[in-house]
Amino acid sequence: MALILVADDTPEVAELVQDILEARGHQVVMAADGVQMIERAKTVNPQLIISDIMMPGAYGSSAYKALQDDPHTKGIPVLFLTGVNHEAAAKVVPQAANVRLLFKPLDVAHLLAAVAELLGK
Repeated sequence: MALILVADDTPEVAELVQDILEARGHQVVMAADGVQMIERAKTVNPQLIISDIMMPGAYGSSAYKALQDDPHTKGIPVLFLTGVNHEAAAKVVPQAANVRLLFKPLDVAHLLAAVAELLGK
């Protein structure tokens, strides 16, 4: 299965996503903020990143831009999770073929469908 980086500053959300993914055979690496997300992505080279949008250190959308500027991490698909409304999220989430957006509270079926799509399965 895939190596997936999960970045969320809310431990309960991060652990829920981790449990869901690991139950389906994925390996999960965790990050608690946008800065850690950038560092971990560069060291573990995940096949997918699942990131909260609003986190301390660097927003997930800012971290995404930093990763796209690095040739080693450019192109890693990102699934953004957010609790903000659709209009606010649309202003910060990049429009790209390898980016998806899901809203909290999390729907497990939608999460798994987006993960499968971004992993090309």
